[in-house]
Amino acid sequence: MATRRTYRCSIEWTHRKWGPQIEKTVAEGNSIRRAISNALLSFFAEKSPREKRRDAHVELRVHAKRLKREPAR
Repeated sequence: MATRRTYRCSIEWTHRKWGPQIEKTVAEGNSIRRAISNALLSFFAEKSPREKRRDAHVELRVHAKRLKREPAR
């Protein structure tokens, strides 16, 4: 049975006016592929600073890293 794991995802893109931008988020998924998909979905669905993310539709870079589980106390 697959377990949901937590990943730290950073999404980087270059805005034509403000230069390099980065957005960091934590996503969960059964695999790194699903975690990246969840991170991108939340990134593009967020409505607040849409102007900031407009150029991310042209080119972006995603880096994902699995977070280690902390032992139960």
